Amino acid sequence: MQKNYYLTKTEQGMMRVIQGADIVSVDEIRELFPSLSPEMVRKVLSSLSKKGYLTRLKKGLYLVNEHPGTPSIKNPYRIALAIFPGYIAFSSALRLYGLLDYEPFTIFVATPRKSGKSTIGEYTIKAVALGEKATGMTLKDGIYTSTLAKTFFDCFYKPVHCGGYSEITKALYEAEKLDWDEFLGYFERFATDSLCQRTGYVLELLKDELGADVPERVLNYLRGRVRSWTKLIPTLPSRGVSIREWKLIDNLGKEKILGWAYG
Repeated sequence: MQKNYYLTKTEQGMMRVIQGADIVSVDEIRELFPSLSPEMVRKVLSSLSKKGYLTRLKKGLYLVNEHPGTPSIKNPYRIALAIFPGYIAFSSALRLYGLLDYEPFTIFVATPRKSGKSTIGEYTIKAVALGEKATGMTLKDGIYTSTLAKTFFDCFYKPVHCGGYSEITKALYEAEKLDWDEFLGYFERFATDSLCQRTGYVLELLKDELGADVPERVLNYLRGRVRSWTKLIPTLPSRGVSIREWKLIDNLGKEKILGWAYG
C-alpha cells in the first residue's frame, strides 16, 4: 500500500520550521507552536510519523527525515545518545578514536542503569548498563564518549562488545598517548581479581610478543591481584594452556588473541 505523503496546512507549517533540524522533541515543538494545544501537537507529530516525515526514536523524541519514509541518519552516535543517555562505548568508541578499521552498524552506549536495544534504519543501538562503572567520559567531536583509557577498561571488562581480544590488542598496539595511570585507576576502583588476571595476561602477551609499550607498573599491579585460577573466556570450556604466573587458563590461544599480527 502506498504511503500517504499529503500534508495538511498545519503539518506543512510544522515541517517548514523543523526541516533543517536533526532531532526534535515534543517540548521543542510546543515552544515553537504555542498556539497549538498539547493534544494537537501530539496528533500532528503522530500523523507526520505515520506519513514518514518523522521517525519516532522514543516517547517525545523524533528524527526529522529529509525524504519521507527514509530515516535521515546524519550522526548515528548523536541519535544513540538521544535514545539512551550515557556515553558512546566499546567498539563504537574505538571507531571514534580511529582504532577500528570498519564502520560498525551496532552502536554501543554505556548507561548507569538501563540496558536496551533500538533499531533506526540500518543501525542497531545497544545500551549496556554498567552501574557505577558508567564513568570516565569526555566530549569528543561533540559526542560524549568514554576516554581512551576508559574505552580500553570497558573493552577488557566486556570483550564481547568490541569484537573480542583480537580487536582489543590491535587497538591497544595502534593507540597513541594512552593514559596508563587513568587506565590502572579503573582497575583499582572497579575490577575483580579475575578481570585483573585476564587483562594482565593479555597485556603481557602483547608486550612480550610484539614489543608493545606496556608499563611494568601496570603489569605489577595486575600480578598483585592474582588469587585463584580463572579462565580467559569464562563461557568456554577449560581446555587450553595453563599460565601459572597469572593462574589463568588460556582457552582461546595467543594465535587468536594476536591473530591480526600473525596473519
